[in-house]
Amino acid sequence: MKHITLPMLVDAINELNDPFDAHDVERRVLRNQPAAMAQDILRYANSGDVLRTFSAQFARHVDSVLRGQIEQTAKVSTANLGGLVSECQQWRKLVTPLHAATATADDGTR
Repeated sequence: MKHITLPMLVDAINELNDPFDAHDVERRVLRNQPAAMAQDILRYANSGDVLRTFSAQFARHVDSVLRGQIEQTAKVSTANLGGLVSECQQWRKLVTPLHAATATADDGTR
């Protein structure tokens, strides 16, 4: 993710109940940071299914940069940003609140 920063992710997840899933995080970031979310979604404009491609990459990013603060629990089926039900990753928080300072930046951003 180039526009959605670690602090934005941490703030969004800290607002969510436990457990939470990738679609929950997407909706919360969209509500809190619509411009950043739109810019990152647009990076996938040439993919066959923009929202599905974004969602898959977004979940991998969340899992990677928050390793040690969240852990995968299950795959769940929930509504995605387009309103379609699809499978996504569910996590639980290992620490509360999550902290951006202890997250791992996989793309050089914090």
